[in-house]
Amino acid sequence: MVKVIYREHGQQADLAGKSVAEVRELYKSELSIPDQARASLNGKQLKRKLEPETKLGDQDKLSFEERSGRGLVLFGAFLLTLAITGGLFAYTFVTQSATLEVTTAGGDFASITANSTGIDAVENYQPFGRYRGTIPSGNLFDVTPTANYTGDLEVTVYLANPDELSKNYRFWLLRLELQDSGTTEVDAQGETQVLTLDNSEVTFYWPSDNYTDGTEYYITCEGGAYVGLPWVGTGWSGGTYNPLLFAQVTQAGLETPNP
Repeated sequence: MVKVIYREHGQQADLAGKSVAEVRELYKSELSIPDQARASLNGKQLKRKLEPETKLGDQDKLSFEERSGRGLVLFGAFLLTLAITGGLFAYTFVTQSATLEVTTAGGDFASITANSTGIDAVENYQPFGRYRGTIPSGNLFDVTPTANYTGDLEVTVYLANPDELSKNYRFWLLRLELQDSGTTEVDAQGETQVLTLDNSEVTFYWPSDNYTDGTEYYITCEGGAYVGLPWVGTGWSGGTYNPLLFAQVTQAGLETPNP
């Protein structure tokens, strides 16, 4: 069976032997995959020109990621990887970033990178089957508005794999804030936002009056909680235990949300 994923949607089907291009066309309408979405096979990005000649094998995982259409966007990402060891779970940490550049009249809106120091705290939790646990607090991403950029911004955080996490977590939640170095919330809403398996996307509206260009701000985890599903045999039911988060900064739209 081959697993096909776009955002929070996913399908499993007997697609071994078909090309990536054939599967893109097959699921284009069903999963609402846009034409500009990039294909990744088993975690590795695939050039569009290679899709017709790349054949899928059994147990492959094919995912599509959408390019942003609102100007220059920078992504920061972190991956929490938990491995079984002696009935518990150890952890490792991997960072990954990708920058999509287009020709614009100005520079980047902001820079955004994973905060390795803060994630050291957040990643250190160990899930068990049928267990209620907590996720510690810490800074997840550093966000710095570009010098001389004076427009309003939107900062969006995505949980990229809720479909996979739902196989091993009955409940998973992070409380997120956009803060300055003094831990004051700087978004217009001024509220903690909650990222869950059911609500896999949160957006902070960030007016220009609330930031100083060239100054570093933080997407911060104020803690979280999870409940593991029961054990099946000697382990969980399959899938992944690894929350994958993406953060995105864009120029704000013309409509201003009510704070």
